[in-house]
Amino acid sequence: ADKAVGRVAPRAAPRFCGEPCAMLAAPAAAFEGAPAPKRPARGYFDGCFDIMHSGHYNAIRQAKMICDVLVVGVHSDAEIADNKALPVMRQDERYELLKHIKWIDEIVHDVPYSPLISTLEGARADFCIHGDDMPVNAQGICAYDEMKDAGKLRIVKRTEGVSTTDLIGRLLTLARQEHRDGDFDPSKAPQKMDADAVMDSAFNSSGASSKACSDASHLVARLAQKYGIAAEDVQQLRQAMAGAELGPPAAKMRRTAEDSENMRTRAPVQLLASTRRISEFSSAKQPKEGDRVVYVSGAFDMFHVGHAEFLKEAKEMGTFLCVGIHDDRTVSSTKGACFPVMTLNERVLNVCACKWVDEVVIGAPRDVTEDLIKTWNIQVVAQGSEHQRYENLISGDWDKHGIPKRLGIFREVKSKWPHLCHDTVVGRIIEEREAYLKRNRDRARREDVYYNSKEVSNSPLEAFKEVQLEAV
Repeated sequence: ADKAVGRVAPRAAPRFCGEPCAMLAAPAAAFEGAPAPKRPARGYFDGCFDIMHSGHYNAIRQAKMICDVLVVGVHSDAEIADNKALPVMRQDERYELLKHIKWIDEIVHDVPYSPLISTLEGARADFCIHGDDMPVNAQGICAYDEMKDAGKLRIVKRTEGVSTTDLIGRLLTLARQEHRDGDFDPSKAPQKMDADAVMDSAFNSSGASSKACSDASHLVARLAQKYGIAAEDVQQLRQAMAGAELGPPAAKMRRTAEDSENMRTRAPVQLLASTRRISEFSSAKQPKEGDRVVYVSGAFDMFHVGHAEFLKEAKEMGTFLCVGIHDDRTVSSTKGACFPVMTLNERVLNVCACKWVDEVVIGAPRDVTEDLIKTWNIQVVAQGSEHQRYENLISGDWDKHGIPKRLGIFREVKSKWPHLCHDTVVGRIIEEREAYLKRNRDRARREDVYYNSKEVSNSPLEAFKEVQLEAV
């Protein structure tokens, strides 16, 4: 989980959540001087866990690899706001999501942003774990110095190519298309462009700096329609050009570059799909004879607690949960050209991190077909209800669950988090736009420094379980 520069405020004692793992009682010694059984190693890993992504999950997975019991601490909204910016996902949403992650054994709520020895003692942890991108606090020292000085810090490798900073950048710059009723034609879908790109396009297309601002305004309107730019960004462009000449002075060009830095990092890094990563996240389970297979499908974009709760309830309808995840093109054709926010690879890893999921079908068909049902011996097909969805782009009587309904195996799960959707997250970011721009500027620069200074020699290996082979 990412950290940012912040200060440590006085706080109440952390609240412990969840049942502690059972400790095996030491058997009576068979003879005097017999060594006591080895106590399970307890590791502590903390964070904000805001807009969870595969980097968070991979860090948690690695942390679990170097301990027997993983205790995860999560910061409150107030603690995060004191140290960087108000989190996008609210406190209850972040707290509840962690309960559904497969590698977590125990959870501690409202922990300090900079962990103390007393934090470890409260969690009954032997050591603290963090990624190799060390945060610095308001005093200009590493937030984990107390852990390092006490010899209690263990380092795991950062997951490159994805971060909360990058995701907020995607959401801040993503142009959202307002679709009209009717058939959706992917070939006519608008391109994704941020406000800076549209500004540049407006200036370059105008031809001369002597053009009137009114002409520029009309041009922006045409570009907004062509590229599907959100109304908020169109207004921002009009305000930026009001009273200005089309030939921007150097100062304005510098400001445009700075605004781009505020939005997201420029580091040329992306999350690379690999079979190794998927195998590390996968449960690698197969349905057994007698299993009751439940199937659900969808985009699962920006995976959140609403998705996790739905998967938990779907799993309770049977004994084996199979999740189908639609590819990017399918999601775009049903929800809009600017969807999904996360790639198929990112969405697959997020779903695999959920402990209720037994198997994932990558690039699952949009319709639940009879062949799919027979292949997986599916007894239940479930879908969430009473939450916002984007199925209005498909015209006619299309119903992807038509066959399961005809077979009598379709079930609905009432959403416990009906308000959570893409627009909710975007709306929160827009409301606190300036705060998130500042946050992203600081984080983006730190990420650029991290990637630019990276060398094979100074990059730690990912944590893994060593297999000890006993001599025969």
